[in-house]
Amino acid sequence: MAENVAGTVAENEQREAAEPAPVPAPLPLPETLVKEMDREMRRWRVATFNYGITYYLGRILLIVASAVVAADQNLGGGHGSWLIKWVPFLALVVAVMTAVDTWLKPQQKWRGFMESRDALADLRIQAGGGMPADEVREKFLELRRQHRERNVF
Repeated sequence: MAENVAGTVAENEQREAAEPAPVPAPLPLPETLVKEMDREMRRWRVATFNYGITYYLGRILLIVASAVVAADQNLGGGHGSWLIKWVPFLALVVAVMTAVDTWLKPQQKWRGFMESRDALADLRIQAGGGMPADEVREKFLELRRQHRERNVF
C-alpha cells in the first residue's frame, strides 16, 4: 500500500512538472479608464476621417480652381467660356483655401490622428494581455499628452 502511495505521488509530481503552470487571468481595468480610452478612440477615429476628407477634398478643389484661374485667357473661345465669369471668385477661393490649408495642416493632422489612434489601439491590446491598470493609465496619459502636443492647435 505504501508503494502505491509513493508511486502515485511520484506520478503526480512528474505530471505537474510536465504541465505548464496556469497563467493567471489578467486583472480587469477600471471601468472609468476603459470608458475614457473608448471615448478617445472614437474621437480620434472621427477626427482621422474628417481630416482625411478635408485634406483630399481641399486638394482636389485647389487643383481644379487653380487650373481654371491659370487658364482663364485660354477659355474664351471654347466650351469652357462660361467659366470666365467665375475666375475672380475662383481666384479668391484659391487664396482663402490655401490660407486655411496652411493654417489647418490637414495632412499632418490626419497622419497624427492616425498614429495616435493606432497607438491607442495597441495600448488596448496590451491592456487586454494583462498589463497592470496603473501602467495602462500612465501610458494612456502620456499618449494623450503627446497627441495634444503634436496634433491639436
